[in-house]
Amino acid sequence: MPTLAHRSIRHCLHMIGPFCPSPALPEEGQRQLYDFLTFLYQGMLENPEGYFVFPGPYEAWQEKNKTRTDRPGAEKAHRTDSRESTLRNTVQQAISFYATYLWQLGIRAEGTENGALVLGQPKYQEALAHMARFHGPEHHPARYALLEKAGLETIVKDGSIHIRCRPYPRMTEALLFLCRAKETPYKFMNYLRLDFENAGAAPTVSTICRTLTEEGTAIIRKMEESLASLPVKAKIRPLRGITSDFQWKVEYVCKGKNVLGFYADHDRFLLCVYFNDHKNISAFASLLQQNHPSLFPWFCRQFPERLCRCPSNRLVHLGDEKRRICGLSNRAEIPNPSPQDVENALFVLRTFRGL
Repeated sequence: MPTLAHRSIRHCLHMIGPFCPSPALPEEGQRQLYDFLTFLYQGMLENPEGYFVFPGPYEAWQEKNKTRTDRPGAEKAHRTDSRESTLRNTVQQAISFYATYLWQLGIRAEGTENGALVLGQPKYQEALAHMARFHGPEHHPARYALLEKAGLETIVKDGSIHIRCRPYPRMTEALLFLCRAKETPYKFMNYLRLDFENAGAAPTVSTICRTLTEEGTAIIRKMEESLASLPVKAKIRPLRGITSDFQWKVEYVCKGKNVLGFYADHDRFLLCVYFNDHKNISAFASLLQQNHPSLFPWFCRQFPERLCRCPSNRLVHLGDEKRRICGLSNRAEIPNPSPQDVENALFVLRTFRGL
């Protein structure tokens, strides 16, 4: 059974997507950076411990605490566990260490010289200080040694630090290109994804489809076709990271309100229909029960029950049933939808919105 570490590393590779170079600089350097980082992730996936990613402590915690999460109703409550969070973050930071280190160098570099990044000593020390805040600092020397073994050289020259990669002598050009892209919420995300084509800009829905399965892509195309004639605009949220299993989040907005959306990556797809207020859910459920009784049971199944005591917990009426849901979202949630689920969701959207 794959561990959290294996799932997260595979997630990194899936989110990178196919190689799409930018015409703004020579393709060779872009290909070299793409190959170097994917080489690191592939090696990590085959041998996490060899890259100083240790799945064991988190998996042991999961096994020890399995009875807590297996209790009936446990998934319906909000829960925080500081120990779980620390162990998870330790794994995630170990996975992201190598790509983040290159980023920290790139954003501080003065430029390149003969294929090497050039940093002043103070800037180089800043980059090292940032990496020192990662969990597991006792393994950092070994991680730097691994990068050196992979060909990354660090040389002191004329009072500055010169960093180059022997097997990929032009990859620093591409690294600097991504690090100097326009400042937007997508800049670091595009670097992690090695998305040279969209450097600094928001990805498009078609870009997202490159990282999904055929099934996920088919769902999106079906939605886009259905919404094409409507005054709806897609809004793509930037990923906060790619090692913690964060998914693409896309919201379709009509007249300033979210009406439809999805969370997706290579392994999961969650389709959402937004109602904006919990009272709208109760009212629409009553309408659906009266006018479309065959669809009513399906509709009721799309609202996960939440038994937490947080201030946002809300009570909705689904026919004769009273159910507690999360009032922060007020949405129907359809995981891994079938083609019929998509048809139902679009019918609900059009009926509720009067579109």
